[in-house]
Amino acid sequence: MNLNWIFDMEATPIIGASLMIGSSIFMYIVAFLAVMAIGGYLTYRTSPKRKQRREDKRNSER
Repeated sequence: MNLNWIFDMEATPIIGASLMIGSSIFMYIVAFLAVMAIGGYLTYRTSPKRKQRREDKRNSER
């Protein structure tokens, strides 16, 4: 298998594009994790049992 094309000047845009694709996949993963974290936080916040418990705690502190 001939790997000389990797070091060819014409192949550098291909390598750059593959790096860009790789980083965009990484960005998608980061964005997905952020969405999951925010969604989980909102679900945790608005779940009625937690809300009730938090309001009870807030009332008992006063």
